[in-house]
Amino acid sequence: MTPLLDGHVRIAAIIADGAVLDATVACHRPRGVGAALTPPPAAEIPAIAGRLFALCSVSQSAAARAALAAAGAAVETGDPAETHAALAAERLAEHLRATVLGLGGAVPPTREEAAAVRTVLARPEQPAREALERLGLGPDAPPFGPQAGAPAQSWAARLMAFAAALDAGPLDASPGVVDALTAADDAAVAAALLEAGDAFAGEPHLPGRRPEAGPLARAACHRDATGGAARLAARFAEIAEVARGGTVAAGRSWIRAEQLAPGLGFAAVESPRGRLHHVAELDRQGRVKRYLILAPTEWNFAPEGPFAQALRRLRTPEDAAAARAIEALAALFDPCVACRVSVSPAPPAEMAQELIHA
Repeated sequence: MTPLLDGHVRIAAIIADGAVLDATVACHRPRGVGAALTPPPAAEIPAIAGRLFALCSVSQSAAARAALAAAGAAVETGDPAETHAALAAERLAEHLRATVLGLGGAVPPTREEAAAVRTVLARPEQPAREALERLGLGPDAPPFGPQAGAPAQSWAARLMAFAAALDAGPLDASPGVVDALTAADDAAVAAALLEAGDAFAGEPHLPGRRPEAGPLARAACHRDATGGAARLAARFAEIAEVARGGTVAAGRSWIRAEQLAPGLGFAAVESPRGRLHHVAELDRQGRVKRYLILAPTEWNFAPEGPFAQALRRLRTPEDAAAARAIEALAALFDPCVACRVSVSPAPPAEMAQELIHA
């Protein structure tokens, strides 16, 4: 998440015969991160927010600028075109980096593909077309979907096959439809943040909902397919879209800000990992007296959120491979903090009955 603020997602699963019998998911990170942004002058907060969060720092800075400006603070908003171009470059870089770090161990790139990754990450604002094509992620790549993929034998195609294998499970374990976190939810999220503060930011929820943030939530055309292959396909589609240059213009809808009341501003940014929310409140002297941040990882890794639901559908060939499979599944949801996975075998039937009746 950041070199200054540690955090992790703790995942504990009970496994038997390759199936997840029970699981708990909890996102642990320091509470009150926004409090670190209240002492400095408002004009300095966007830069500080970008430094606090090593991942998606451009999105964090953009959200801070938008929220503070909406609250009425004197901050430089910058050139919108430059901001959206920076957000697009960040999206491509974060998607590619997350794929390498989260899935590269399971599906390693060849030497040539690894060189192509380095070439793209060196200048994500001007991604090298040839390097992306070598990865199967070029701007002319076919549309991605659960059944569609990249050019045969490319790294992207091999990754898609791996993700599809994670989806293999019993026929009655239908993943359903993704519950996308969108701009339509901003008012409810802002109200809950203002009411519950860091408690809601640490464990967000909406009544009767299990919202998901990220590429699949943004890909409205694929919301009826919520498996790992669909999530990876949505990520790859966004890489190709940035490579085509189509997201810079579309990116004008990636930032939304609103003044909720005098001195109270709210902003939402579609960061690479999903919808990011900031709330800024000023005192009568124009100083920041309250600041709240809600990251998309908290939605995806909520105790009963989309990852927890996917985890309970996971099937592995053998119990020994369960931890690696869980780590790979988590990588498809792209958390902004490390995951700590523990796997336990199911207790013997006699002990299970004792536990049930205890």
